[in-house]
Formats: sequence, C-alpha cells, structure tokens
Amino acid sequence: MNKTIIMGATSLALFAAPARAEVKTLTEQGFSVLHAADVLAKPEDVWKRLLAPKDWWNPAHSWSGSAEGFYIDPQAGGCFCELFQEKDKGGKIVTKGSVEHMRVIFSQPEKVLRMRGSLGPMQSEAATGTLTIAMEPLKAGAGTRLSFSYVVGGYMRFKMADIAPAADAMLRDQFDRLVKPLGKVVGNDTEETPDSGTGADVKPGAKAPAKGGAKKAAQSGPAAAAAPVEAGKKTGKPEKVEADDTEGADQSE
Repeated sequence: MNKTIIMGATSLALFAAPARAEVKTLTEQGFSVLHAADVLAKPEDVWKRLLAPKDWWNPAHSWSGSAEGFYIDPQAGGCFCELFQEKDKGGKIVTKGSVEHMRVIFSQPEKVLRMRGSLGPMQSEAATGTLTIAMEPLKAGAGTRLSFSYVVGGYMRFKMADIAPAADAMLRDQFDRLVKPLGKVVGNDTEETPDSGTGADVKPGAKAPAKGGAKKAAQSGPAAAAAPVEAGKKTGKPEKVEADDTEGADQSE
C-alpha cells in the first residue's frame, strides 16, 4: 500500500506530541533544549541503537508516515535521512524520494554524534539547529550517561515561544523511545524553566527566566565535545531495573 507523503512544511503537525515541554533557554533569536538520563546499557550498545533510527524514531514525526526509511551515516558529512518507500506492483520495496533531517558534523563512536539541521516545520525556514548526542560511561558500575542537546537560532516565521516547546516535546519523545529498552535509571524528569541566557526580552507567552539558569562550564577542543551530558546526581552503581521491552506498543500520532 502506498504511503501518503506529508507536505505541510509550514505546519506544526510534525512537532505535535503529548509530552510535557520544558525548554532550557529561550529568546527571540533562538532556544535550546536538553534531555539526559543514565541508562544501564554500555556506550557501545547505546551507540548501536542510536545508529538505527528506524527502530526508535516515532513515525508520527516523519514526512512519509513511516520510520522504516530512516538511517544515519555516522561520519562527517553523513546524512540523517528518510527515504520515501513504497511497494511496486510486484510487492518490491522501492524508493520514491528522500528528505534530509540533519547532517553529521562531528562523529566520535560511542562518545559523540553531532548533527546540524532544521527539524520538522523549521526546514522551510532560515533557522537551523545543532543536535549534540553525547554519551559517557558512568564513573562506577555498568551504565551510560546519555544526553540530547538541541540549540536553534536564526530567522523563522514562527514565534520562538511557540516552536520551542513543540520542538522540545518532539525531542523528548524521541529520547524516551531511544532509551526505553536500555533500562533508564535516572534523569529526564527535571522541570527546568527557560533562561534567556543573553538577557534579551522574551516574546509574550514565553516562560520567565529561572533564577540561576543552566549550569555553564568552559569548553574547548574535542575533549569537551561530550560536555552537554547532564543527568541526575547519582554517580554510583546504577540501580537494577528491568529494561522496558514494550517499545512500539504506542505509536499514535
């Protein structure tokens, strides 16, 4: 059966998600979001799952209505892309088009995957974002600290105060689906309020800056590439938790 390609590039539909949205920083020029958690899996297992987006990306946030055509080429210049696939008259799967979600700009296996691109409805705008996916082994015990950090800036016809929570909710959904079978221990459940960071005025409807703001640390060179990793304060051996094997049970749009 042929799949209908969603063409509403200026619609927020691809960002629609029931998840609670919590934005890290927000100004009229851009925003940033962060999701982090400690999981039981080793970095090599997290990396392997990350590179198979068809197994965890929610098809509700696709252009084709399916995640089967998703792939990531994990090298600089590589594509995080989606193929539009259909069955021909003989039942063979054929590709009828493609779309680039993001482009890899930094890849260090089992440590960092950084990609640049405008997700969902932002693709038709002049704004762009950088997504840093960082992972590091926990200091004690078997497990990995994993994070998604997405920073967006530039001109768009949407209001930042409207698009930021929608983008955050979408990424939270993808992050949760990624870690679901890995056995999440702690993290991704804090309630951060936006911090303007630059002191710029936030448009009406945006949350007020939180006192203290986000933690900032000096970063320089490749050694700091995994710095966006933030999770709970637990640093000891992870608790024993059962991996959630119910992935895919709920994929409603």
